[in-house]
Amino acid sequence: MKALAKSALRGTVHTVLAPLEAQMLKRQPEAKWPHIFILGAPRSGTSLFYELMATQFAFACFTNLAHRFYKTPLAATKLGRSFISRHKPAYQSDYGHISGWAAPNEGGWIWQRWLEDGPWVNESKIVELPVDEIRSTLAGMSNLSAAPFINKNVMHSNRVRLLDALFPGCLFLEVQRDAKETARSIVRAQRRNKGPEADRDEWWSVRPSNAGGDTDIERACRQVVGVTEDIARDCAQVGADRHFIIDYATLCATPESILSDVARFLSEHNVPALALHQDPVPERFTLSPSRPLDDNEETRLDDMLRGAATKMIV
Repeated sequence: MKALAKSALRGTVHTVLAPLEAQMLKRQPEAKWPHIFILGAPRSGTSLFYELMATQFAFACFTNLAHRFYKTPLAATKLGRSFISRHKPAYQSDYGHISGWAAPNEGGWIWQRWLEDGPWVNESKIVELPVDEIRSTLAGMSNLSAAPFINKNVMHSNRVRLLDALFPGCLFLEVQRDAKETARSIVRAQRRNKGPEADRDEWWSVRPSNAGGDTDIERACRQVVGVTEDIARDCAQVGADRHFIIDYATLCATPESILSDVARFLSEHNVPALALHQDPVPERFTLSPSRPLDDNEETRLDDMLRGAATKMIV
C-alpha cells in the first residue's frame, strides 16, 4: 500500500508539473558548458567521486528530488530549491544511492525514459531518441544552477559514443578500482540481492560488449575488464583528450590532490570547476579491502580475470 500511495502521489505531481516542464523545455537555451559524465564499472568508487564533485564544486546535477519526479525533473528542481536544504555530504552510499532530497543522484529513472539500461550502444542509436528533449533537459539543469552539469551513471560506460553524438564536446571522467576488488564486490552484491535486479540472462547492472559467462564470478570478471575496455576504446574514438582517469585508491589516499587534478583537466576544456569551500574535503578516506571469497573462488577469480583480460587484448 505504501508503494502504491507513493506512486499515486508521484503521478499527481507529474500531472500538476507537466505544463511547467513543457514550458521550460520549449524555451531552454543551449548549455553554456560541455556536460561531464562519470564512468566506471559497478562497485568501482564512482558514487564517492560523484558526491565529492557535486559538493566540492559548483556543478548542476540530478538530485534525488529530480530522480523521484523523473517525468518533470526541471520543474521539480526549480520549485524544490526553495524548500530543500543544501546537501551536507557524509560520503556514504548504499549501492549507489546517496541519502537526502538534495543529494546527487544517477538519474536512472530519467535516463530510462529515453534509453534502455544494460546493453552497449553506439551513435547510431541517436535516430531513435527524442534528441531535443534530452538536450533541453540537461541544458535546463545546467541553466537552473548557472553551472556545468555533471552526472554519474554506470550505464554511461557503454554509451560513450552515443553521449558524444548527443552532446558534442562532452567530457568523460572514469573511476578505476583494482579489478579483483571490484569483481569481488560485484559478486557479493549479487549474492546479497543488492543494487539492480539481474536480468533474465542473470546479468547484473551495465552490460559491456564482452558480456557472457556461466557463473557470477565469470560474469563479474568479464564486466570489470569489459567495461574498462569499452570505455578506453570508445573514448579513443571520440577524443582521448576528453577522457580523464581517476584511480580509486589514490582518490581515497589524497582526495584533495585528485580533485585539483580533475579541476585542472576541466579548466583546460573551458569548464569552470569553482570550489564551494562550504564543506572541507576529508584528508583521506579509508580504503577497505573487500573480504576474500573462499579459496577455490579466489583462484577462479584470478584465472578468469587473467583470461578475460587476455581475450580482450587479442
